[in-house]
Amino acid sequence: MHNLKSCFVKMTFACLFIVFTMYAQKPQLTENDLLCNGESFFEMTDICKELSNLAREDGVLISNKNFNQVAQSGQQISVIRNNFVTKANPKPKYVVTDGGGIDLMFANCQPGDKNCGQIQECKRELLLYIDEMKKAGVKAFLWMGYPEVPNMQNLTINQAIWTEVTKELIAQTTEPKAIYVDLLPVFAGHYNQYFSNNDYLHPNNTGSRAVAQAFWDAMKANNYAFFDTGAVSVSEQTVNKVVSNHILGQKMKNDNLYLSLSVDQPSDIKLRLTTASGRSVFTAQKHAAVSGKQDVVFHTGRLASGVYLCEIRTGKQISQSTLLVH
Repeated sequence: MHNLKSCFVKMTFACLFIVFTMYAQKPQLTENDLLCNGESFFEMTDICKELSNLAREDGVLISNKNFNQVAQSGQQISVIRNNFVTKANPKPKYVVTDGGGIDLMFANCQPGDKNCGQIQECKRELLLYIDEMKKAGVKAFLWMGYPEVPNMQNLTINQAIWTEVTKELIAQTTEPKAIYVDLLPVFAGHYNQYFSNNDYLHPNNTGSRAVAQAFWDAMKANNYAFFDTGAVSVSEQTVNKVVSNHILGQKMKNDNLYLSLSVDQPSDIKLRLTTASGRSVFTAQKHAAVSGKQDVVFHTGRLASGVYLCEIRTGKQISQSTLLVH
């Protein structure tokens, strides 16, 4: 009986070890497995190098070389796509990329106009880019949302529209796996720290590290769920999670913010609006008595024209979006 009990205990610990190993499993990457692509936001900064350093520190990048990069300054999204097709050899398993900033630099879109011609052209090019990644066997990609450009108001307006369009598109993309990292909350309150000499297009070393950290945090979240490790996802066990479809819609009208939300449980709905510099301008709270879709209205009063970060917390859900007020 004693031997049987001892055997049972050993088997139990063995099973627990196997489960723990599955949850703790990390991907093992070489420099060829991940590609950085885009324009000068990548090429003229240390983002890809810092991302490589973070992956190496965590024991994921097992090479002394940094991840490959084919980013090229001053290029439209069509060229970024072509660089992936013609210059990314061997083809990577994972891609970290951006695009559209150059296309939108001289566009003349009205605030909030998702049907603006240049926005729609960028969307078509992004869909072609995603299709090329799919054909090349890319398993997952990370799309970057731009921070503001404080000294270029027109570009900031255009990029705010592009942010909303790409968030929707990435949320709908199932193959390859896609995640979105919005840099607006990363840079909020840190523009003078993350940029130098009034160059708000290319993060300095500190900014590059912050961007890389945001990327790496997203990729290693939920037991490295971004990567194809075969590990068990623990996303349901996380307390606070960013839910891409939490905010279904938003609109400012007559000093009121109209929100359409998907709420996973009856809870308080907490709203916070902050400026790009990180200053909180409005907070409020309402209660959702039931789960499911909720339409709520917050009277914000008159807000100065500009781009705001909108953060919604309900129960275990946290979502952030950009809000353009004009």
